[in-house]
Amino acid sequence: MRLAVVVTLLVHCFLVTCSPGDNLDEFIDCTYACEYNRRCPNSQINYIDPETNMFHDIEFFDTPPLYSKLLFWDCISDCDYQCQHIITRWRIDEEEEIYQFHGKWPFLRVLGTQEFFSTIFSIGNFIPHYKGFVKFSRIIREEGDRRRKNSRSILIWNYLYVTVAGMLAWTASSVFHCRDLIITEKLDYFFAGLTVLTGFHAIFARMTSMFLYPKIAQAFTASVAAIFALHILRLYVDWSYTYNMRFNIFFGVLQYILLIMLSCQNYHALQKQKLMGEFKKTAYSSFKGQIFKLCVIPILLVIVTTMAMSLELFDFFSYEWQIDAHALWHLCTIWPSWVLYDFFLEDYAYWGNRQLY
Repeated sequence: MRLAVVVTLLVHCFLVTCSPGDNLDEFIDCTYACEYNRRCPNSQINYIDPETNMFHDIEFFDTPPLYSKLLFWDCISDCDYQCQHIITRWRIDEEEEIYQFHGKWPFLRVLGTQEFFSTIFSIGNFIPHYKGFVKFSRIIREEGDRRRKNSRSILIWNYLYVTVAGMLAWTASSVFHCRDLIITEKLDYFFAGLTVLTGFHAIFARMTSMFLYPKIAQAFTASVAAIFALHILRLYVDWSYTYNMRFNIFFGVLQYILLIMLSCQNYHALQKQKLMGEFKKTAYSSFKGQIFKLCVIPILLVIVTTMAMSLELFDFFSYEWQIDAHALWHLCTIWPSWVLYDFFLEDYAYWGNRQLY
């Protein structure tokens, strides 16, 4: 779901500015000692006092060459990583609270990956969007000649754009969780904004039947594209976590409202069919099935995704298992994406077979 990405950004924005581990005196001393002892290039640490710095005689490890070359772990960032775990293990031994550093829990690297499970589950989120892309592409190919002359082709293309934005967003998320760099963070945020806007664009166009009016639909698409361009420009000129959070939350919540409204719209259309006698007694099970697929499913998606947000609001971390609530949140967003695209397909097939709007 689109709002899944939004909540992720919301929590990340909060944690980035509120990580208590960053200000621990022992953590700062450790990084100074590591940079000094390893003679890190570009380090500004030229001296440490052995009498006040308890880490002055610790033997720090060199950065593995593979990590350094492939994932851009330089000496300074590697010192930061090593000290996070030195301090964390010390706090565990002292039975003290585990702290976050730079908005992240102190994960152990797995093949150079910073957040292994979040990376794996982000890749898992990519799959339903890719499957949706394949399904919608097949429909466009199979019905191309007929749909090309029909305004309804706009609808299926809108859904295809959603899948593309989703693939880009979860690819960026996978890369960002694999290695947190300025560029990977920005790409993660940019594509999150893209997927939120494309989702809003597709659902709004469907609910209002805007695709029946190609010129209006084109103007609406151009307006949404302009909003995205201005959004990127705003972040480029003045990067603001607060602004980015508000932008994504606004359009994400709008999507949920539109999904519920679309569910109600489908329900009234189905009830109208029933009153007109289009559902015979022998086909009542079909009527109930349509109600479930076209009316209940979108509401369930909103409810399930909203409930899963508690994983982000009540954050937790297991150092032993190297997993946190954020990773589990990514796991919980895989199923809704599968179901959402199935709903889009069911809704498209239903609308295509009956002129209800």
